[in-house]
Amino acid sequence: MTGSRSALPRTHVTDHAPCWGDPDFAVADNRWKTGKDLVAICEPVLYVCGGCPHRAACIRQVLPAKNDFDGVCGGRIWLNGVVVHALPDADPSELPPAVIRKSCGTAAGSRAHRRAVEQQCPRCEPFYRPAPNPVDDEDHPEAQQLELPDVA
Repeated sequence: MTGSRSALPRTHVTDHAPCWGDPDFAVADNRWKTGKDLVAICEPVLYVCGGCPHRAACIRQVLPAKNDFDGVCGGRIWLNGVVVHALPDADPSELPPAVIRKSCGTAAGSRAHRRAVEQQCPRCEPFYRPAPNPVDDEDHPEAQQLELPDVA
């Protein structure tokens, strides 16, 4: 989801948040080509989220992971619904609570929480390993290339 947040229902959060209506927070697709471009647009306005009391509510309203959001939401820069940069004081408790799954208590359960961009449940915390940042992968496109064997 990109573009203006005006399509979202108006709530107390959006009525009072300092970022409401600013196009540098929900960045239109035609304004950037790479994740680095998106970060360059969003990083100068990310400070607005510093100390904002609406960060958790913003994430709950925008649902950036579910909507493949591109832009700033809840003190974080999101690219296709994945956090690529965050304020130093971004607290994991601002993310949606963990959904308990059958895989909880395993590395697979921890990865499921991370993919859903939600808090880690207590059983999965020992298995948590941060994922690679997709913006960093842009520097090494060959790492994303699948090499097929020669068939002769």
